[in-house]
Amino acid sequence: MIWSFERQGENLRCEIRRDIEGQYYELVVTRPDGAEQAERFEDPSAVIARSVDVMRGLIEEGWRSPSEEATHCQ
Repeated sequence: MIWSFERQGENLRCEIRRDIEGQYYELVVTRPDGAEQAERFEDPSAVIARSVDVMRGLIEEGWRSPSEEATHCQ
């Protein structure tokens, strides 16, 4: 699952994915400069809960989904 965010012309991406072996779940945040921050989880409910916390923080920092940006510009 991938979520995109925009702020002042920059793009950020949050992704929940399985690791290469398929044993763990990863939450990966890719910053506008390409830097990635990854966290690993065994439990799918834990990665979902953490992703909600991360996305709330991003929204508090002014990041918005591209569709929200379009709505605010009109």
